[in-house]
Amino acid sequence: MISNILYILLAIVMLGIIVTVHEFGHYLVGRLCGIGIVEFSVGFGPRLLGWERKGIKYSLRCIPLGGYCAFVGEDERNDDPRAMNNQSVWKRFITVLAGPMMNFVLAFVVCAVMLGSYFIAETYPVIDQVMADMPAEAAGLERGDRIVAVRGVEIESNDTDGVRQVLGAMQSGDLTRPIELTVERDGQRLDYAITAVPVAQEDGGDARYQIGIVFSSRTYNFLEAIREAGSYMVETTGQMLESLKNLIFKGEGLDDTAGTVGIIAVVSQRAREGMYMVLWLIFIISLNLGIMNLLPIPALDGGRLLFLIVEMIRRKPIPPEKEGTVHAIGMLLIFGLFIVLTYHDIVKLVTGGFNF
Repeated sequence: MISNILYILLAIVMLGIIVTVHEFGHYLVGRLCGIGIVEFSVGFGPRLLGWERKGIKYSLRCIPLGGYCAFVGEDERNDDPRAMNNQSVWKRFITVLAGPMMNFVLAFVVCAVMLGSYFIAETYPVIDQVMADMPAEAAGLERGDRIVAVRGVEIESNDTDGVRQVLGAMQSGDLTRPIELTVERDGQRLDYAITAVPVAQEDGGDARYQIGIVFSSRTYNFLEAIREAGSYMVETTGQMLESLKNLIFKGEGLDDTAGTVGIIAVVSQRAREGMYMVLWLIFIISLNLGIMNLLPIPALDGGRLLFLIVEMIRRKPIPPEKEGTVHAIGMLLIFGLFIVLTYHDIVKLVTGGFNF
């Protein structure tokens, strides 16, 4: 019970950090552009604590599932020269854009850390571990042995391609019969005949034949992690956009759509798998938040950016009151969606759809 509560709190803190980073993007760029800020808040609802510095209120509120950065004259006319609607279009544009961009920056940094710490960059046909009570141990294979031939097929490459060749050769025959392996140890070539055994999978899938060895490998270095993080983000973004398109136009994945309660439930479940999963969740949620906020929906950053683009084309600002009304309507619709998703999450939680 206590562990459940701790993981739920961890999930809430993770979401709070992701949203705070988003709002800090607006705050930082807004200040650099000279736009007046009324309040920077972490969380919603009643104020728990706060202070004021240089005319800006800083608040920590009791519902840590969001936050906001309120600018002077954001949705109404204001004669203050620091008011947002008195700034040039480009200043307002980059200030609004900064929120989603900070989510992308966070996702990129977390992805690079994740790749550099946990992802395998390259494997080698060299034995790193011999698992206990498995055929490889019984046959006498040792850590450091380099596999040079399998079933009479020479392994020519000493990198990931070599590992693929080893696995391909091992799986090419009848796995219920002995597999002939030749390894190199201290300059000598030694031959072994090892019979693989079926091993049940943790995910409940079909048992796989194994002999009980783990290949040597290395993670990405700093520069490789930076390079691969960009590619991984592009690939994941494409997958998210494809899923969003299928959700909107085909209704695919509608039953899997979750609100804040569902996200907290899923995050608290998956975070138990370790630090790797915590980083992966932060990466996925931050990237998703950045993408969703760029959608041209009123009240979201994408909706505000759309109004600014229209202003650039018209060369004349849209009356702040009218824009504010549109965003208010959008906020009501988003709040309605929030209620529907929360109800859906609670029903799923009560009926056992989320397991703790």
